[in-house]
Amino acid sequence: MNKKEEILKIASKEFAKYGYKGVSLENIAKKANVTKAAIYYYFKNKFELYETILLPKIEELIDEIYSFNSDNPIEELNHYIHSYAKIFKKYPCFSSILAHEFVDNGRNFTENIIQKLSKIFNKLISILNRGIHQGIFEITNPFSVQLMIVSPLIMHQSTKNLRKRISKYIDIKIDSDIEDIANTISKKILKAILKE
Repeated sequence: MNKKEEILKIASKEFAKYGYKGVSLENIAKKANVTKAAIYYYFKNKFELYETILLPKIEELIDEIYSFNSDNPIEELNHYIHSYAKIFKKYPCFSSILAHEFVDNGRNFTENIIQKLSKIFNKLISILNRGIHQGIFEITNPFSVQLMIVSPLIMHQSTKNLRKRISKYIDIKIDSDIEDIANTISKKILKAILKE
């Protein structure tokens, strides 16, 4: 792993743990065993470092979501949900960074990131509208569906240690795989939006 990759790896963990505001380039440099000047060699500032971490993951999520097309809106919705699960599983820090950012009302998202997130949401709107047009779905607010998808997946990925601690005191298994969570979300959402 070269120095730039090492900086990105450590910075991802720091942003996931502390959010944008709570991270200093000094700490990243110390943990990467480089000088702060070395970070500036690769990135103009903390903001560029942050965007360099987020953008490729968002773009990969877009590619994954748009890689599947079907005339069946139920299949497309299922793929949409599982796309999030796949990317969150592949990049464990990504969901925690998003959790911090959502709590902070997207304050550190550039217009470029907002446009890319909008492209993701537009795909969901398209799927839901197709389902409504075909007489399959009945829904009034697509954003509520987006929240029902993203929130539990982010919570699942960002609460692993908490679940482990809680599991010592309860009698049921709470450490399921994100794919299992995605399956449950898909079933619950379909139950909520399918036209009777």
